[in-house]
Amino acid sequence: MQSTFYNPEARQLWRRFQTFPNLADLGTGEWRRTDLIRLLHRVERKREDYSSPVLQNQVENMLGFLYFKLNMTKEAKGCLGRVKDRDPTNIIAFTTRGYILLEHNRLTQAKIVLEEFEGKISPGKTTEEEVGLRKAIASGEKAFCCSQLGPKCFKKGIELYENALSCPVLDADCRLVIKFGLGLLLSKCLDENVCGQIKGFDPDSFYGKARDVFLGVVTEGTMVMVARAWLLIGETQVRYFHFLSKPEQELMKKMASHQTAEECFAKAEATAQGKDAFVLERLGRYLRLCKKFTAAIATLEQALELRPTSFAYHEVGLVYLEKWTSSKKPRPYRPTRNREDVKPRLKSSAKASQVNTPTSRTKVARSGTDFNRRDVWHSVKPGPPEPHATQQLLPKSASGAARLKGARSDCVLKFEANTDAMKRGQIDRILTAAGNLVLKDVISPLLKKAREYFVKALELGGNSPYMILKNLARTKYSLGTDPSEVFGVLEQALRSGDRSPQFRKCARSVLELWGVYLLDQSDIERGKVLLCKVLEMCVTEMAQVVPIQSDKVSFRDILLGREKKPTEELAATLLRYLPVLKCYPLPSSVGTDDQLLAHLSQLMDTCDESNDFCEAKVYRTFLTAFGGIVDRHLSTECDLAVACIQADINEVIASDVYRETFHASVTPPGAHSCRYNVFIMYDPKDQVYADELVKLLEVDCGLHCCYESRDFEPGLFPMDNIDRCLSRSCCVLHVVTLTYARNCLQHAEKTRRQVNEREHGCVAAVVYKHYPVPREFEGCTVIDSEDFFDSSQGQKTRRWGEFRKAVFRALLPLK
Repeated sequence: MQSTFYNPEARQLWRRFQTFPNLADLGTGEWRRTDLIRLLHRVERKREDYSSPVLQNQVENMLGFLYFKLNMTKEAKGCLGRVKDRDPTNIIAFTTRGYILLEHNRLTQAKIVLEEFEGKISPGKTTEEEVGLRKAIASGEKAFCCSQLGPKCFKKGIELYENALSCPVLDADCRLVIKFGLGLLLSKCLDENVCGQIKGFDPDSFYGKARDVFLGVVTEGTMVMVARAWLLIGETQVRYFHFLSKPEQELMKKMASHQTAEECFAKAEATAQGKDAFVLERLGRYLRLCKKFTAAIATLEQALELRPTSFAYHEVGLVYLEKWTSSKKPRPYRPTRNREDVKPRLKSSAKASQVNTPTSRTKVARSGTDFNRRDVWHSVKPGPPEPHATQQLLPKSASGAARLKGARSDCVLKFEANTDAMKRGQIDRILTAAGNLVLKDVISPLLKKAREYFVKALELGGNSPYMILKNLARTKYSLGTDPSEVFGVLEQALRSGDRSPQFRKCARSVLELWGVYLLDQSDIERGKVLLCKVLEMCVTEMAQVVPIQSDKVSFRDILLGREKKPTEELAATLLRYLPVLKCYPLPSSVGTDDQLLAHLSQLMDTCDESNDFCEAKVYRTFLTAFGGIVDRHLSTECDLAVACIQADINEVIASDVYRETFHASVTPPGAHSCRYNVFIMYDPKDQVYADELVKLLEVDCGLHCCYESRDFEPGLFPMDNIDRCLSRSCCVLHVVTLTYARNCLQHAEKTRRQVNEREHGCVAAVVYKHYPVPREFEGCTVIDSEDFFDSSQGQKTRRWGEFRKAVFRALLPLK
């Protein structure tokens, strides 16, 4: 919020608006701008799915509030105006309109709107039942917003839906819509990626409630609602069965009162009569999961005739890709044994692409300019071996920051250069286990069809573009496409992600594909880096999953060799890539948990001594998952070294590690935890420069920024807001211009003093237009933005890669 809120009259009006149900208390104020934009696009696509006026009001109110948070006032007023035309006494539309007026300092008009609305719902003009109905509708609209904000808000959304249904004067249409929303939210909670984030999750209770709610919709709803209710009953049952053992599933199917998922999907198809694209799309997905590829293609093509959507195109592409995968039997990987004769296994006719494909001795360009041109594999002629190539065991360096300084400069050179010679057999095992991931079929019509549909899905957009990009990259690689193009698609997939559990799973798959492809291209060192990251993600996710089902496989069983053929996706991935580690398989003498902890600690110390940072980080992850104690300082040092190694592969992959590194390094130990990574201080007239830095840090580096136009709390004085944001942020970044020096320089000394007093974090500054550095920033890292411009033919071009690296390094807490 802007400084217009800092006068007594504005604060009083704000408090009066807060007495009504509103969307300002849902926690979106601390979201990154990129996350808000993704959420906005996802909600916009729901306009086509809903025809009921109640549902349209829910969507329009949320869009209006998101446009307001993104400072898009014209679009916000358009959404709220459509809601007002349908429902003149809608409370959510009224409060959001008041926030917009206060944001633009139109206090008189805000006061008139407030008094007019209070008059409409005063006791003399309306009854208590009417007021209760208005509040119940507002609760339903807030619950809909919670259902779109992610798993952390799902429990609150369920409570709001139940409160709305408790209103006795709800009309039939509103009650039906709220019931359907409640059932849909309960069904989402049964997803395996979501249930672990919900406190007090009980699959039996959630499934029973969802099934009862949908059966209520079946008895009361219209044809469209009934068809979708039957469909969602089937999908909910499929999700619920993941929490049951095989005998329990068979028992449920034999119960006379229990309808199977197949029966529910059949009723949904019969009720929809081929006229509801939503039902046909979900039915096609179910047929694909059941390996009924011909029926799935026919159903999805019928859905595309009714309404072309990204979801349907993506599903058709998946059908063709899985059909090709099931028709090809994976063959053992046969590598070239002579290291000097190792060549990329490409089937491209273009010899240039083979020349540009690196081997284990090929030097890869590391400049930001090359990456921005998406020339990920720009290479030079192979040079002589590095001086460290024959060095297997390096002496242990000094501890602390001194040790890390040496590691940061040449950690890539110290990475064991003869890994491919030492672990050739294990690398063959990994590529053989990868199966069809490295199998190519240049002339396959199924793969060409899959690529065509993935491209169409990407053109239309969608809720999860990173999933489409991941599958498109795999299809292109299987068709023998140049690896540089494949890796460019994978890079784009990582850039387009969010913080959802689905993206974390997709990111793991992307890193897995990337690592396997690098191994297949004989780039063993960098392939090992990425597969080590995959191992860390698998162990972390398996440790966080709530063991609801008793027969779940633990990573202890996999490490100790007790489980040879796990069926779960996480466990199978972990077992597939454990051969990347030198210690695998573990000695037969290691058989208990205590022996395993001691052995992992010994391996971690050995890797620290030899500067094998990637394996050391994996062992630290194992120890943390087992509940062992890991030295915090050495862990931070190892994380930073791995970040440096991954930055040499690709700056986008490094962003994920940078985010973890930043939290692990800057956040102080104990109960206190910083909510933001960086607090950006600037003058309101320099908003353009601030937005540039926010985009740079949030989108490219994955950090969470705090700045005035989004994160200041309305109703507080400017200095109170600054103190609040400073206490929640690890570091401070000043945007220094002539305007900032005139108006805001008094805050610089105070922020530096407070950061020094709490003994964590740092203060940095970015100077624009060669402004002289004020003495208040002595001792701080100062970056001159003009040093990162290239002037050619009268035009200035920013070197974004170098500028991003300089800003990020300035925020690292290293002396």
